Amino acid sequence: MPALYHLSREDLLPDKFKVLGLGRRISKTEKYVIEMKSRVEIYCSHAMEERFWKPLKDRMISIESSDINKHSTFEDIQREIMAIEDDWGRKANKVFFFATSPSHFKVIVQKLIENGLNKSDSKCWTRLVIEKPFGLNLADADRLNNLLLQGFSEEQVYRIDHFLGKESVQNILIFRMSNLMFQPLWNNEYVDHVQITISETIGVEGRVDFFQQTGAVLDMLQSHILQVLAFLAMEPPASFEPEDIRDQKVLLLRSIRRYPSEEIGKYVVRGQYDHGVVKSVHVPGYRDEDPRTSDSLIETYAAMKIFIDNPRWRGVPFYLRTGKRMPERRSFIYIQLKRPLTKDIPMMLQRGQQPMKNSISIDIQPKGGVKLQLGWRPSGLLESVKQADLSIEGQMAVKEPKAYERLLVDVIRGDSTLFIRHDEVREMFRVVEPFLQYFRKEDEQIRNGEIPDYFPNYYAGTQGPPEADTFINKDGREWVWVEPIPNY
Repeated sequence: MPALYHLSREDLLPDKFKVLGLGRRISKTEKYVIEMKSRVEIYCSHAMEERFWKPLKDRMISIESSDINKHSTFEDIQREIMAIEDDWGRKANKVFFFATSPSHFKVIVQKLIENGLNKSDSKCWTRLVIEKPFGLNLADADRLNNLLLQGFSEEQVYRIDHFLGKESVQNILIFRMSNLMFQPLWNNEYVDHVQITISETIGVEGRVDFFQQTGAVLDMLQSHILQVLAFLAMEPPASFEPEDIRDQKVLLLRSIRRYPSEEIGKYVVRGQYDHGVVKSVHVPGYRDEDPRTSDSLIETYAAMKIFIDNPRWRGVPFYLRTGKRMPERRSFIYIQLKRPLTKDIPMMLQRGQQPMKNSISIDIQPKGGVKLQLGWRPSGLLESVKQADLSIEGQMAVKEPKAYERLLVDVIRGDSTLFIRHDEVREMFRVVEPFLQYFRKEDEQIRNGEIPDYFPNYYAGTQGPPEADTFINKDGREWVWVEPIPNY
């Protein structure tokens, strides 16, 4: 609802539209409007203004205490839609947004089909928006997709990953494709390695059941990080039409090396947070947050090293990491370039000083922006070459649109560029499933007493387990913590 309010504020909603809310805890329309207004006041980016709220409020309808298992609920939906179409004098386009657990998808899809609410034709369209997780494993994802395709075409299904709605993620492609100076560098001849980090300060925040099923790998790495990786490393598409972009993302994901099962442990580290201090607040460990997690072996931190076996990236390691209860809420990409081939800096006073490696840092959140690290000699007779930063910050005077705002506009317009196709989902699962199978095998060994239980293995408020540092240090590299791009 906050995203819809922001779209109303920007005059990006259609002239004729209605918002129909339903669910077990949905109240009658008057109370529903009050509840939604409270949500908007809490979460909107701007001070709420009645002139922007009223157009939205006047178009809201609710179906009170609706039960998705009852046929009558969908008859009520059909009845409301028919009344709207009679009022408008034409057929209505429809977007069904599944803000619900995947366990409810089957009955919802079946009821929509039974009531003819899935149809698209030349006069109107119907689109279905579903949120991750798109299944808990490859087989589960295929079952979910087969269910959706019983009544909807792939073109009607919009799998939403809100991370792709961030302008800073979209700017990865802009940065790569529209700046000629960087295009020759984007390959294994010049790139030493790449790090992609998504860190969170929060714990599970009441999502224990969900997180016990997913862990950090499925919650963050399999979705957000692999999508960022695809934008960062994919080949230039034939055009910037949605299918051409998504085709290249799939090709990139298929090029990620699959390790033999006996070698998986060399390429991954996992962790679980203990008690600690985050932002000056003492927080409990994961096993102490809820009785259901008292002996949990689920990971709250994961770091992986992957290789992309194509001509552009062969031999370049990509280090991916994500963790909860980290010191800062940050998401960034760090691209380390190789050292210049010259052994010495070509000036008499700098003989013996090696040229430094350049780097490119892309800040995704909290601020967005790009920073280049260069070698530069300050003024002075005896000055040596030092690191100098060139930075571009995201828009400062204009508030960045929220991710859901951009994605909802794209659904209405029918632009699927920032949504995930099922073949992408399949390839993402193929990347992470060997690592998850390794975790489950190790879990069994711990429970059988064959190896010691090493959880928890990092304190809340730190950057992860010590093993993660050893993991990257053995390659002669170290984790980088990219600071937010400063204001100037």
